[in-house]
Amino acid sequence: MRNKFIIGSLVVLAAFGIACGSTKTGSSVSGDGQTGAANGAQGPATAAMGQTITLSNSSTSVDITLANAQQYTNNPNNSFDQPQKGLYVVVSATIVCTKGTYDANEFNFKFVGGDGTAYDPGIAIGFDPTLNSVTLNEGQKAVGNIVFDVSQAAAAGGKVQVDGIGLDFDQPAGYWTL
Repeated sequence: MRNKFIIGSLVVLAAFGIACGSTKTGSSVSGDGQTGAANGAQGPATAAMGQTITLSNSSTSVDITLANAQQYTNNPNNSFDQPQKGLYVVVSATIVCTKGTYDANEFNFKFVGGDGTAYDPGIAIGFDPTLNSVTLNEGQKAVGNIVFDVSQAAAAGGKVQVDGIGLDFDQPAGYWTL
């Protein structure tokens, strides 16, 4: 009886895997300066600020551009809201869904310092417009700023990471260097 249950469970998992198609996120960089997966190497693509990284799997494709990375030791927009770790890094994001649907939000991104320390997005007043959480359908886009509160030492050699799509939501899929 136990073997029938195990075999039945494996059949269900296999059918689910086939129905869902490939969930592995692929990434590529458009334009000059391509590195990483865009050049045939395995792993996440790496782009310069202003370049677009395309993330895709069997059901979703999304073009993400990060640009205009700015660093602030003091918040010029609100004297009562200052970086707790020493530095605000603010990047502008443009996200365009080209196939399927994509859940766009600031928590798809992390700042990875030159020392390897990862920082989640923070809340900072006055760096509008902020990137809001939204489900994008094919042809729709979201635009907004992402703010990271990082140490000044982390900014040297730092990069912004985007996570994968689908079941790869917690895996790095691409990076933009500052």
